[in-house]
Amino acid sequence: MIQSEILKERHRVQIKLSQESTSIHEYLAKSHIAAKEISELYGFCLKYIEIPNKKSQPIAF
Repeated sequence: MIQSEILKERHRVQIKLSQESTSIHEYLAKSHIAAKEISELYGFCLKYIEIPNKKSQPIAF
């Protein structure tokens, strides 16, 4: 597997968030906050799409 500093950092943050979170919802919220902080630190903007009237769909695994 190719390893770079950014991939190592991403993996470190994923492990940290997993250990700190008690649910997938908490993990996603913390991930969103971390992404926002990093984008502000490095001066780029994250844009998320909004889908109007989109109902939640169950995901089959």
